[in-house]
Amino acid sequence: MEASRPDRRRRLRRGLRGAVLRAATRFTPRGDAPLPDLRKCRRVLAVSVNFRLGNTILATVGVAALLEALPGVELDFLGGPSAAAVFASFPLRRVRVVSRRDLFSPLRLARLVRELRRERYDAALHLSTATGSFGAFLTGVSGAPHRVGCLRRGGNVYFTSTLPSPRSRHKVDQVHELLAGLGIRSDAERTWIFSDAERGWAEVCLDEALGRGRGPALAFFVGARERKGKGWPLHHFAALAEGVRRRGLHPVVFLGPEEAARAAEIRSALGSALYVQEPDVRKVAALVGACAAALTPDAGPMHLAIAVGTPTLAVFRKSNHERWGPRPPHGRVHHDPAGADPAGALEALLSLASRRGARRAASPGG
Repeated sequence: MEASRPDRRRRLRRGLRGAVLRAATRFTPRGDAPLPDLRKCRRVLAVSVNFRLGNTILATVGVAALLEALPGVELDFLGGPSAAAVFASFPLRRVRVVSRRDLFSPLRLARLVRELRRERYDAALHLSTATGSFGAFLTGVSGAPHRVGCLRRGGNVYFTSTLPSPRSRHKVDQVHELLAGLGIRSDAERTWIFSDAERGWAEVCLDEALGRGRGPALAFFVGARERKGKGWPLHHFAALAEGVRRRGLHPVVFLGPEEAARAAEIRSALGSALYVQEPDVRKVAALVGACAAALTPDAGPMHLAIAVGTPTLAVFRKSNHERWGPRPPHGRVHHDPAGADPAGALEALLSLASRRGARRAASPGG
């Protein structure tokens, strides 16, 4: 009974928010103003406020496409706490970060709205399909004369111009579809931009920890939200760690804040490996980028591994992998509803690692 309380509270909040938004549609614009030509704008705000790393990384799809399509436009981004690290190397004019405290502090919220309106954006674009979210609200109060987002099923609330909700199944394709409605062609994937110094640091770090003549390193992430049914048995990760060791490969196990309480259990189960507890997400990203492949459940690190270009095997217990998971050539999904197929996962992981190793060997200086 206790485990269901967060879900009940979440459903209650959503129900109340939905009722308020439905009532608001009686007094808000229909959202049928002509769409702006973003190429003629001087300053544009892109918004995707989410408090989880994976969803912030998904926003890189839209930001990368906008930067390419709008070279003469000053582009700002407004996102959740991890946005500063995720977009640190993107050529944006400014990255503005929103915390959970801003949701519940009228003073902080009022200050944020004032700052947004002072920027005098020509257009604000909500990159998420969550039309009743905090990000949609901030887009609506940004002060931009053109405020663009997806049309809410119950009617528009926040936007001057609306786009149809994307029909695509995958989240990446939904962003492409949204931008296409604005005349911007996009085929971008989740993206991470490194500096040469970050890449060099990661290679040196792995060489010092594993030896210069080391075999390829494979990134392991074992954490996922069990309450959401995303976890995979720890002894399966242990079996894969042993399997890669037998083939001369090195498991590199990343332990984040959510795994801190289980760190001793994870170390005991997975055995000999390089264990990384690094709070700096950019350093974690650089280390994952230096690995030959990554193994991860459906969690934020899956999106990070895809973004840094490391072939990613994502273990899904649920059938929503067609919405969130990696796709060739960036990786593949291992759908294991019963949590009983570590042998198939090992085969797939080794295949991904060997393909990247072959590409590196064929490249100049590889």
